[in-house]
Amino acid sequence: MMQRQSKSIRTIRRSELSRAAFDAVVRYGLRGTTLERVGEIAGVSKGVVLHHFKDKSSLLEAVFRRSNSMLSDSLVELNRHTQSPYERLWAIVYANFVETIFNKQVCQAWVSLSAEVPHNEMCQRVQTVCNARITSNLRHELRNFSDAEDAGRIAHILGVLIDGIWVRAGLFGATPDSDAAIDEFEFAMIRLLGCSAPEQDLHRQARAKVKTIASMVLNSRAFRQNVL
Repeated sequence: MMQRQSKSIRTIRRSELSRAAFDAVVRYGLRGTTLERVGEIAGVSKGVVLHHFKDKSSLLEAVFRRSNSMLSDSLVELNRHTQSPYERLWAIVYANFVETIFNKQVCQAWVSLSAEVPHNEMCQRVQTVCNARITSNLRHELRNFSDAEDAGRIAHILGVLIDGIWVRAGLFGATPDSDAAIDEFEFAMIRLLGCSAPEQDLHRQARAKVKTIASMVLNSRAFRQNVL
């Protein structure tokens, strides 16, 4: 019983430190993130941070895992309220671009983290899994609107578009516009799918519904406390 409890406490502590590390990257950038600053944000000593993460590299991996889990958790939460393939597809879009996550600080932090990927094998593995998950989620829903082969190709292109919008948003000082980013995604997706006028109307209805859901669910205090 004591061993199980200790593992639980250790898991909780690592989660808290991962959150503090992500906050440090958001505040100070990757170069400015030190074990001392992570400890300050978490309210613990550098020694406690080192106890759970042997070095900055392993802490960085945890930050990558946390940033990617934020997107996954957002999608899971949105899908609790979706009812159609259109809505599930738009839930993926809003999980990636809702302003709760798609904001200036997080986008800039993401660019800083992405620059580390080519030099860190652990981060490469985490990011590879994340990209594969996004593509898989898109492909699964896009099969409702095209054949399997085209769905795979379109999912890949849209995944690249998501990455590109995030990188561009993080490179400049202006505050990212969530609605504008989603407009760009919709423009590309509608044309790649070759949607008819009635289909475009169904997409607009689904987008409006999921936007309302996202504004309520992903901006709630409970979601922010548990995920952000």
